[in-house]
Amino acid sequence: MTDSFTINLFLADKHYPLRIKRSEEALFREAGRLVNDKLAQYRNHFDVSQSGLDLKDLLAMVACQLAIESLKANQSSDTTAYEQRIAALTKELDAFLR
Repeated sequence: MTDSFTINLFLADKHYPLRIKRSEEALFREAGRLVNDKLAQYRNHFDVSQSGLDLKDLLAMVACQLAIESLKANQSSDTTAYEQRIAALTKELDAFLR
């Protein structure tokens, strides 16, 4: 049995056939839902007929928002500074106990 298969992902009013790993199906479907939800928020926020914005403009805004959220998540999960501080404190403690 193959580990990959094709799903039809509906994004921004269009179907996209994607060949993905079975283990990633839920991730792709959730990502599609997230993109469509954000797109709907922007469509509701901006009066597209009055603002001159088209689908590409809205998708660019969605991409930017999701990229910002991803960067924030990466920054908040970066533990390098904490690890360095713990190592420094451990050295100090070792030196004190000697």
